[in-house]
Amino acid sequence: MRPVRLAASVLAALLAVAAGGVPALAAAPEYYLAVGDSLSVGAQPGKGPTDEGYTDDLYAALRKKHPDLKLVKLGCGGETTTTMLKGGICTYPEGSQVGAAEAFLKKHAGAVRYVTLNIGANNTGCMLDGDIACGLTGMAALVAELPQIASRLRAAGGDGPAYAAMTYYDPGLAAWVTGGAGQAVAVASVPVVDIFNTWEQAVYLLNGYKVADVNAAFSTHDFTTKATVAPYGTIPLNVARICTWTYQCTDGDGHATPPGYQRIADTFEHVLS
Repeated sequence: MRPVRLAASVLAALLAVAAGGVPALAAAPEYYLAVGDSLSVGAQPGKGPTDEGYTDDLYAALRKKHPDLKLVKLGCGGETTTTMLKGGICTYPEGSQVGAAEAFLKKHAGAVRYVTLNIGANNTGCMLDGDIACGLTGMAALVAELPQIASRLRAAGGDGPAYAAMTYYDPGLAAWVTGGAGQAVAVASVPVVDIFNTWEQAVYLLNGYKVADVNAAFSTHDFTTKATVAPYGTIPLNVARICTWTYQCTDGDGHATPPGYQRIADTFEHVLS
């Protein structure tokens, strides 16, 4: 800017103040950083990542309180705790999703208002296909690596942001609609998911995260209450919610439907409000 133009700008600002006004200043951006697996990018079968995920729905709700909030999605479909730490699925300049998140948090120190995290389902998802050995290996990695992920994000962001993470719902409940043997599988799946979620929740709480209990929001333990869902008829509420809020019953795909993602977002919003 030339000196004359600069002087004119300063004079205009001074005159505005003298007249009782305040020069308009651009609001500094604030950020909501979303880290995680395919759920964090709203993945749906046949569509891949979408703008209908829980992070999008949560962002819409949070912007009502913070109009200058910007959503930054770093999530990666298929991510495990191992790949989140070391890379290997999605490409990040920093080498991994955790590295990218750390870099963002440090670069925008003081400007990140929210951080959400979901990770771990892909560590043990192979259990749904009956591969118990694979699931146990993935669980061992989860036990070792989730504390690293949670603590590194917290250390990079400091005390400024509000941190929240989620428990997972149980896609295994969908086996109920296949008949008697499937019902036994559905019942047996619940305590397995409980073990998984108990560990995740403990790690998150120890690292100062609020926990969005999505498992409870999906009524995972409620075999008593009944609901009618076409074409399955009258089924337990927990099964009905898996069939309605995920694609597991129809497509064998555990990703959430748009109503399911909204339910997850509502659960996060509750703990962040």
